[in-house]
Amino acid sequence: MDGRLLAGRYRLESVVGRGGMGTVWRARDETLDREVAVKEVLLPAGLSDEERENRHRRTLREARASARLNHPGVVTVHDVVDEDDRPWIVMELVRARSLQDLLDEDGPLPPGRVATIGRQIAGALRAAHAIGILHRDVKPANVLVTDDDRAVLTDFGIAQMAGDATLTGTGLIVGSPAYMPPERVNGDPAIPASDLWALGATLYAATEGRAPHHRGDAMAVLAAVMTQDVPPPKNAGPLAPVLTALLERDPVRRMSGDQAEEALKAVAAGHAASLAAVQIASGRTAVDGGAAQTVPPHQQIPVPPPDMTSPFPPGPGQQWTPGHTQPPPPRRRPPILPILGGVAAATVILAVAGVVLRMNSGPSAPDTPTTTPPPTVVAKQSTPAAQDTTPSTPATSPVSSATPLPDGLIPASGPGYTIGVPRGWRRSVQGNSVVWTDPVSSAYVQVDRTIWTGDPYDHWVTWEQEAIADGKLKDFRRVGEITRTSAAGYPAADIEFTWTRAGVTRARDRGVIAGGRPYAVVVALPASQWNDSEKLVKNVLDSFRPSGVG
Repeated sequence: MDGRLLAGRYRLESVVGRGGMGTVWRARDETLDREVAVKEVLLPAGLSDEERENRHRRTLREARASARLNHPGVVTVHDVVDEDDRPWIVMELVRARSLQDLLDEDGPLPPGRVATIGRQIAGALRAAHAIGILHRDVKPANVLVTDDDRAVLTDFGIAQMAGDATLTGTGLIVGSPAYMPPERVNGDPAIPASDLWALGATLYAATEGRAPHHRGDAMAVLAAVMTQDVPPPKNAGPLAPVLTALLERDPVRRMSGDQAEEALKAVAAGHAASLAAVQIASGRTAVDGGAAQTVPPHQQIPVPPPDMTSPFPPGPGQQWTPGHTQPPPPRRRPPILPILGGVAAATVILAVAGVVLRMNSGPSAPDTPTTTPPPTVVAKQSTPAAQDTTPSTPATSPVSSATPLPDGLIPASGPGYTIGVPRGWRRSVQGNSVVWTDPVSSAYVQVDRTIWTGDPYDHWVTWEQEAIADGKLKDFRRVGEITRTSAAGYPAADIEFTWTRAGVTRARDRGVIAGGRPYAVVVALPASQWNDSEKLVKNVLDSFRPSGVG
């Protein structure tokens, strides 16, 4: 086929490489007199005419979408040619070795160089995700590295087409098992976080010399991805916390693209490497010597008094209030994943028929949700659900407290804790929360015990992202920075924010995990009263004591 002219313009000269998705040719664009790379896309054998046509159309569509990407970390797509009933993708010719070739020939790379490569790929993924393109096959073989360490990601769009299990009746899923994230192995659709897991696995391989779940065959790899955590890297040095954050099994808690790019930039800078490592490990990401928020666990949200409606609909067995973030979606039991024979070039095709692999990915959520609790949120609840609520009573009968309370507060208690609340405020129980409400205003104190895990600082980062994304806290605005603090000697973090609910409300919410039990302690007031009551807010929050502490 050497010398063939495509579309009357692209002269094929020699084969650059072959892989599971096709053949890449060195070619010359005779119209513009420049060298290009042309990818001859190969469609799997055995497809029906309808399936071939579907794949063909989708390949062209995805390649054209990829051509919209304009990022130095992406191989530029110049043209798409439809010839001989096959798609041909005309791309920038990058004179480089693949990262896989580098590893095979030179061995594992130093962390700083890996971070330099990873930062560019993270930027490429971020740019692609911003316009709705997923890669779905990030791996060392698809990362090209030039002699001056420019790194570019290849096969955008092509992998997306091939990875779509809805393309055919047989449910084909193409991917490289060692770089496939747990959610995809589990049968869930790919999302941007899936590409980031694959990025983490690629960088892990670059420092350690092999993929995180390296095994002797594809079946064993898939089983490990589904059921086992990634072994801690031994050679990654300051890059290790970034890899850990990218290889988080739960996609909701996984580091995001922009956070990964900034963290990798810091590690690549060398002098900021240890700062980046410390900050990422503690829930922050270094940004030019400063700190940016990283992806935290999902959690719950605090709730307002009965007369307030929460912008967050309550979920099964949980209460929403602007202090917590939504818990992660229940894990689904893994579907049956048939493996079609043959793994070429580290690529496996999974089908929904054939040899069956069934595994449990971990504890699944309860089948029967508990009764949905009512609204008590520092926000509005659109449709307050009925809940088991104790009658409103004066602030609980006094309980002993080892620490004297400031003037104006009386001791109160809830399950597993004590707290000081303003005298005369009325107590009610709403789901996982106890709320003390000011009888003459919309102010309230709330302690919520909905389960969440992870670092308290991360808790608020996640919650804020979700609050902004769903827009249910009208006019939400964080006040100042999320700050680390302590509660009765336990690590804690505060977030302060305002939102509109029959006027502007302002709240400070403190997240703390004491003895394995998470709490969110909220004080909310009309914003007009905040300055005059800031000391009260501080006193209430500081009075919180898990049982037996202080």
